[in-house]
Amino acid sequence: MSHSTHQPDVVALLDAAAANYTQGRLQEAADLYQRATVIAPRDLRPIYSLALIDIRLDKLQSAQQRLKTVIALDPSHYPAHQNLGAVCQNLNRWQEAADAYERARFLNPAAPETHFSLARALAVLGRLSEASACYRALSVEPSVRLRALTRLGALEPAAIDEAALSDLTRGAQHPDAPMPARIEACFALAQVLEQRGADEAAFEALTTGNRLKHASLAADADPAAQPDAVERAHERSAQFVIDHFDAAMVARSSRRASTSRAPIFIVGMPRSGSSLIEQILSSHSQVRSMGESDKLSRLLDLGLDKAERSGNWRTLADDYLDSMRKHGWKDAAHFVDKTLENHLRIGAIHLMFPHALILDSVRDPMDTCLSCYRQLFTQGNETLYDLGQIGRAYVRYRRVMEHWERVLPGRVVRLEHENLVANPETQIHWLITQVCKLKWEPACLRFHETAGAVRTASAAQVRQPMFKTSIGRWARFAKELGPLLQALGPYAPGEVRAPPLPVTPL
Repeated sequence: MSHSTHQPDVVALLDAAAANYTQGRLQEAADLYQRATVIAPRDLRPIYSLALIDIRLDKLQSAQQRLKTVIALDPSHYPAHQNLGAVCQNLNRWQEAADAYERARFLNPAAPETHFSLARALAVLGRLSEASACYRALSVEPSVRLRALTRLGALEPAAIDEAALSDLTRGAQHPDAPMPARIEACFALAQVLEQRGADEAAFEALTTGNRLKHASLAADADPAAQPDAVERAHERSAQFVIDHFDAAMVARSSRRASTSRAPIFIVGMPRSGSSLIEQILSSHSQVRSMGESDKLSRLLDLGLDKAERSGNWRTLADDYLDSMRKHGWKDAAHFVDKTLENHLRIGAIHLMFPHALILDSVRDPMDTCLSCYRQLFTQGNETLYDLGQIGRAYVRYRRVMEHWERVLPGRVVRLEHENLVANPETQIHWLITQVCKLKWEPACLRFHETAGAVRTASAAQVRQPMFKTSIGRWARFAKELGPLLQALGPYAPGEVRAPPLPVTPL
């Protein structure tokens, strides 16, 4: 039957599907689009629309295949390339994401979002000079200059010249600038000034950026997303873990578990050196980095009670391994899950995977907390924009880890950042051969040369050989860190420990 004979039916189906999509009836829309593909299998419109629905429903592998089909039908389809990049990015397939963004940029060089997406992918892949070049090219466009300079300043502070520094300063101080842009400018400005040795001005910019960020989070329309509410929720979670996962519960629940040794979990505080550990491990041929993931937390939210009642933790473990496969784990015996907040889930991890490694990334408390204060996170971490809240978050994390040491003594391997930096060859050899029980591979010492994705704020740092310049950085700003010293209490350096504040119930 001819295309013209089918055309009216396809148009009617597409119109009806679009109406359902607009009203949020995604399954009804998908059914109509699917019927359209049967009638006109080479019509890319329903295939592309099905890909968008897959994205909405988090069916990313299906979305990826549909977008590739659209591109095969029409290689010049810019939105398909752009969306393919985003899908691959979320599947932790960063090289494929970069390739898709590169093609999208070629098709539509005037689209700044494509340039920003490509620069982000290149930075994650360690192609830092190319990423910087993207940001420099974007910075000549007045409409996105400030945004490009904030990205460039965060990635390569030394690349900011005097003119760019003036523009960053104006962006950080301009009271009428959009708040997100002003906040980003403050954090980037702080890094540039610190790199130039202007510590006092750098901390002033940092203080302004954190204050503005904290205030914007506190004004969130959802009260549960505000920093004080998030802190209370974190305290409840920590106390639940301590109260619920005691030694008796763990012993009672230790029945059906996975025998897999595939996962390597890295837990700890943000900015504690965890990305360096992940990069070293992923330099081994038998280890793949999976970055940070919400897969474990989602599974436990849905299945914790059932697993505890039945004693069958293996089902949760198998579901978790399957989700890792779907999101890129293949061709390696092990993978690294660097979801730091999994320190709250160590009890469940042990019951699911009694043979899996759990590594605790530990760094000097003051350096850890200051590094959190210096970082504008892409999402979450609502309690890390106030020195007092950062200190309390650190104390809470240590309280939970001390609980696990009582309940599961020796189960977690502690890796201290300062030891790793002071004696990298010995420490890395010990980590690979003694802790991970893997055959030694010299590439692990050349971790900074390893290709692969690093999605965290440490993407630039872990592409460098081991350096010591961040150790003891807090002492340069000690006079500004009073609220942090007070909040850290027993974890603050003894010689500068502040008197304790009165305890205020959360």
